[in-house]
Amino acid sequence: MTPDGTLSTVQVAAYLGVKVETVYAYVSRGVLTPVRRGGPGGSLFDAEEVADLRDGVRRPAARAAAGASVEVRTRLTQVMTGPDRLAYRGRDVVQLSRTATFEEVCTLLWQQEEPVPVPTAQESEELARLLAALPPQTSALDRFKHAVLLEGGTDHGRHDRRPGAFVAAGARIMGLLVRALAEGTGAAAPAAERGTVAARVAAALGTDRVEDVDATLVLLADHDMAVSTTALRVAVSGGADLSTALLAALAAADSPLHVGAPSVAHGWLRAALEDPRAALGAALAAERPPAGFGHVVYREADPRADELYRRLRERCPGEVVEAVDLLAGELLERRGWPMTVDLPLALWALVDGLPRETGSAVFALARTAGWVAHAVEELAEPGMRFRLTGLYTGER
Repeated sequence: MTPDGTLSTVQVAAYLGVKVETVYAYVSRGVLTPVRRGGPGGSLFDAEEVADLRDGVRRPAARAAAGASVEVRTRLTQVMTGPDRLAYRGRDVVQLSRTATFEEVCTLLWQQEEPVPVPTAQESEELARLLAALPPQTSALDRFKHAVLLEGGTDHGRHDRRPGAFVAAGARIMGLLVRALAEGTGAAAPAAERGTVAARVAAALGTDRVEDVDATLVLLADHDMAVSTTALRVAVSGGADLSTALLAALAAADSPLHVGAPSVAHGWLRAALEDPRAALGAALAAERPPAGFGHVVYREADPRADELYRRLRERCPGEVVEAVDLLAGELLERRGWPMTVDLPLALWALVDGLPRETGSAVFALARTAGWVAHAVEELAEPGMRFRLTGLYTGER
């Protein structure tokens, strides 16, 4: 410890028993706050805060004044490293994916039991007309945006900012998203409008693996302060209604670096399976990891990826398993790039002959549950609390 009661980045890593990269991840997620950032000698951290982190002590969240730059405190999702784990309200996500339905996880996140309704005949007809006016090549996420616009434009209680109203609106929107997914795949309406959310999604995708769909929805329901979740919370803080905030989330998510990543990984993996060794050589020679590898938080393993891949292995041909194991093992060992959830989502579409966008569509639909939960949580915070400070570097 230095005389003023601070620790260097290297000392923090040694004290917590983690890698230096993990300390950087803690800082980026707001788990640790440097008392001095960079500069001569690097960042310094308060020793008491580091000790509290090691001992599992969570300091009370301070409520910031409007317009202040803040760290976002949440009771929803905890991302842990060393070992890499994920939990919703203290419940391990991998275990939830094996024991709970998506509806039960929505109830856990929302703290309210709210069924996801099937759209009425009129809503389905209006959505079908709206989506039919779009070009045939319109992406799944763009279809989702139009479904959200439809709900917002027809909801008489759109500007009701009570938590219960947000949850009810979120459930209705999720029902429309499932319907939009079915419209995009050409699934028969009756088949995609019966049973649980997972059953309806499976019918929309044309697969009978409802349990796997349910598990995937659970695993992807939330992931702390991802860029899309941040966009949503900024919108809610600014006074936006839920449908508008969800459009902000979908806009931020619609990126090859976020929810669009499974679609990018689909193309890379398809080529990699044809010649795994060539793909590995090219990946090792590159400066950045290929799609489906390398995570900004997880250092050893993305728990969601491991669980989805475990489910997929059972029905993958032997040569596919051998190729994926080779790629995943070598890229982790040689470059420190763990397999992300995007790769098994892409593999799922390839193995079951589903559309390339399947992983991204299911990802966005599942994440809507988390977005609604974060929107409700943000309602309790002071309005307009997000205000970044610009460092002017232009002409003076």
